[in-house]
Amino acid sequence: MIKSNLAEKKALEALHWISRNESHLTNFLEENGASVSDIFGRAKEPEFLLFVLEYCLSTDEIAIECARELSIDPNQLAEIRSALPGGEIYNWI
Repeated sequence: MIKSNLAEKKALEALHWISRNESHLTNFLEENGASVSDIFGRAKEPEFLLFVLEYCLSTDEIAIECARELSIDPNQLAEIRSALPGGEIYNWI
C-alpha cells in the first residue's frame, strides 16, 4: 500500500511530466478547466493532484507513457490516486 506522502510526490512528478509536454498540458488544462496559474497555485492541493492522476489515467496510452516516465507500473497510477486524500475508490456493490 502506498502512503499519502509518496502518492503526493508521484502525483507532482506526473504534473511535472504533463507540464513538459505541450499537447498533454493543453489537454489537461482543457479537461479540468484549469489555468497555468492554477498549476503553480494549487500543485500541493490533494484535490488538484487527483485531477492530475485522473488525467494520467484517462487513456491507456497516457497511463503507459506517464508510468514509463515515473518508472512505475501503469497499474500503480490507480493505487497512487487512491492513496491521496479524497481518492478512495468505492465499491457500491
